[in-house]
Amino acid sequence: MTTEYRKEIDRLYQVEYGAKPELVLRFVGIVFGAAVLYWHTGWDVSWLWPIGFCLAHVLYYLFLASRDEESSIWDVRIACLLFLFVLISFLWMPAMMAAQSDATLVFVGSTLMATVLVFLVRRGDTIGYLVAGELLVVCCMYVAVFVYRPDPVTSVSHWVGLVVNFVLTGYLAQALILSRQATLASIAAAEQAVQREKMAAIGELAGGVAHDFNNLLTAILGNLELSHELEDGAEKNAVLKEAHDAAKRAEAEVKQLLIYARKAPFFRVETDLSDSAAEMADLVRRLVPEHVEFEMKSDGSEMPVYVDKPHLLTALFGLVSNAVDAMPDGGQLKVVTQLQTSDGRMVMADGEDIEPGAYGVISVHDTGTGIAKQDLPRVVQPFHSTKPPGQGTGLGLPMVLGFARDHGGAIRLLSETSGTVAEIWLPLKTKP
Repeated sequence: MTTEYRKEIDRLYQVEYGAKPELVLRFVGIVFGAAVLYWHTGWDVSWLWPIGFCLAHVLYYLFLASRDEESSIWDVRIACLLFLFVLISFLWMPAMMAAQSDATLVFVGSTLMATVLVFLVRRGDTIGYLVAGELLVVCCMYVAVFVYRPDPVTSVSHWVGLVVNFVLTGYLAQALILSRQATLASIAAAEQAVQREKMAAIGELAGGVAHDFNNLLTAILGNLELSHELEDGAEKNAVLKEAHDAAKRAEAEVKQLLIYARKAPFFRVETDLSDSAAEMADLVRRLVPEHVEFEMKSDGSEMPVYVDKPHLLTALFGLVSNAVDAMPDGGQLKVVTQLQTSDGRMVMADGEDIEPGAYGVISVHDTGTGIAKQDLPRVVQPFHSTKPPGQGTGLGLPMVLGFARDHGGAIRLLSETSGTVAEIWLPLKTKP
């Protein structure tokens, strides 16, 4: 369950702080709005609005950013309460404006409150009690507008306004529930697509593994049977050694398969990237068909990284699988590990910069059809696939990107009509 809580924390962070341009616009807008409000009304309290909103966001951001892999249900609950605090820190001023007799203030305040309703629907929160909390906050704000309106409570327009507000809240509740259901369905579909993609890779491996195991079993059984026929001790020991060596190769192959299937214990450990890639070479080679030339090499540099090896193997499988799909008529595929240095100004595949420093880079080169220039910024977005319908989920590269960013790195894509280079950048000796 810890993983699920961690995913929810990540989702909350991404929803609130994932779109940086929109976030900047939000803060600039509230400061500008407070200035205009002060100029129009002379209220000193106008400045408490952006100050309180920014402080609430700072608390929320720091809490989400400080959570580690061992997130608990209480982390999620506290995050939900902090978001409701952020929501209140924004809504109280529009509610106060809507309760005035000034028609301009009423219009602006009501518009801002309606904007918040649209924002809540767009968020698509999946936690039931967070959705209930959002509805409660909106209802309280509408009640506050009703209570503090200057016109008498007996006014027909006053009561009509209250009824309209609660009808609007009812539609908001329905929209939030539908949005929650759609988000949950989307998450479930994404998880199923990931599983299908992994099972497809396992299916491709199965043929090669079955062939190898058949050869290994033939060597083991054949040498064991031969040992019964031999009388010379030296010859008998030689064939038994061959049987033992074949059994050890089978054991090593089983361990690799267990790592890929995530049935073996795993965690982030310090390892040399070149050594890890070399260990995975045999397993990766089985994804490459005979009509594609395969080569794996390293520049010989020491590249100590803290990495989860099963995740690294899955990410490498994803890149190799994409490269193979790009060469249906054959070609050359090369996996290279090398030491690289970033000055901090390098823009990666997702449009974000990468921190300056030394990185271990594992890259997959192919001589396939390449990726169109207009598609390069989008191929790392979930569900965007350049493959024909039914042949791709659009989750391969996003999963690789998620792995790299989770380990403090990134991915870079270089593509021309003569082929594509996909690189995974991992920082050297950076503990998670």
